[in-house]
Amino acid sequence: MDRLWPPGTSSWFPISIFFRHGQRTAADTYPTDPLINQTFAPYGWGQLTNYGKETLYDIGTWLRHRYGKLLGKLYYPEKVHAQSTGVSRTQMSIELVLAALYPPEGTVQEWNHDLNWQPIPFFSEPLDQDTLLLVRKSCPRYHEAANAVLESGEIRQLMVDNLELFDNLTRITGMDIRTPDDVQSLYATLRAESEFGLTLPEWTRDYYPEKLLPLTKLSYVLNVYNDELKKLKGGPFLKKTLAEWDAVIANEESPKNKKMFVYAGHDSTVVNLLSVFNVWREQFPNYAIMGLLELHKHKRTGEYSVRIFQKNVGEPPIPLTIPGCAKRCPVDQLKELLKSHVPIDMVEDCKAHGDGFEEPPPRGP
Repeated sequence: MDRLWPPGTSSWFPISIFFRHGQRTAADTYPTDPLINQTFAPYGWGQLTNYGKETLYDIGTWLRHRYGKLLGKLYYPEKVHAQSTGVSRTQMSIELVLAALYPPEGTVQEWNHDLNWQPIPFFSEPLDQDTLLLVRKSCPRYHEAANAVLESGEIRQLMVDNLELFDNLTRITGMDIRTPDDVQSLYATLRAESEFGLTLPEWTRDYYPEKLLPLTKLSYVLNVYNDELKKLKGGPFLKKTLAEWDAVIANEESPKNKKMFVYAGHDSTVVNLLSVFNVWREQFPNYAIMGLLELHKHKRTGEYSVRIFQKNVGEPPIPLTIPGCAKRCPVDQLKELLKSHVPIDMVEDCKAHGDGFEEPPPRGP
């Protein structure tokens, strides 16, 4: 039995939601790509498609249905924090979700009878200074530790086992493919081109998607493979979220308390943030995949707990369980279980351990 108390005896407090942007056009290509001169008009490279826009709007509608009682009908800027990465497709994505989350029709905020929409602000950090959703700010130790994972026994053997695949893909595509991350980049390009209705070259029949997908799934896991990598990529979000919960627990009635935090990011955003809670399972993070964190209070005992969900488009939310805890995980127990993932000083944590280590240039989000 995973319930700490019967249904209906707890109340929601702040909700944190993070999701991947919707379906997009290709964001990258490869040297021998016959579609390299494609313009993806009228959208452009790396931009949301109309289907991507629809799915994001549907997310907002679903959130309104699930949390409408908590949110109320009116938008209060002090009650909602919205943030995206500094990329146009995530900025458009959060605009679409917010549009469906707060439709003004029939309220005092309705300002145009022909347009059931109101502007809602959101925040973004410059991409190279991102400290929360991509954590792209310089962090040499992260890359040093990630390289060490690739050189570790089990993973090193996996790399050796796939050398022939890497060599074949390098020869065919003109890319330098040596890691699962490289395979993921190629997979993402081919998938976006295919979904846009373009014809992939003949060679892909032997590789896409079957031979590329396992390494693509693995690449996400390797990027947050151990406690240190989780701390450096997901730790800032975990630390921020714990502080927000602590503020509510200390003073439930404070006017500063938010009702909802909404974050739009990328595939790696969702993987890293669910991984920092130890609940990510190896899979492909589809467009618009979403993680939900709910802070609950037991009405009788006053105990606070957290529930975590993952939701894919068109599917019900799946409850996730932090190893060592129940599905409703008491906040104090959650903190103890995840304490190794909370950074104390990111400046110190990000310093390389080896002399002369050079941080590689960032890959595209």
